[in-house]
Amino acid sequence: MAEPADDQMFRRHAKVAAAVDLEGVPAGTPGKVMYVAGFSWRRCRVRFDNGVERGGLDRRHLVGLDEWREREHAAAVAEARATQERLAEEYRATLRPGGAH
Repeated sequence: MAEPADDQMFRRHAKVAAAVDLEGVPAGTPGKVMYVAGFSWRRCRVRFDNGVERGGLDRRHLVGLDEWREREHAAAVAEARATQERLAEEYRATLRPGGAH
């Protein structure tokens, strides 16, 4: 996935989630941007829902909360499809000649 441009940096009060594990903040933890600073290096200070507050965070560390939820949903769907396919293959193997009945 391409890294978003600085003009797509989060605004104050934006709802975000940790994109990666941070000290005291597991990936996926929701939070709220307290303020945004910087010109050449845009960074945020975020208060996370678990009570931890971190500064110096940029797009490498944060994703929009909706984007995080979409990623989680897509991962759950992919896992369910893989499980379904594995179970279907196991079932098909029992129907083949020489397979267990």
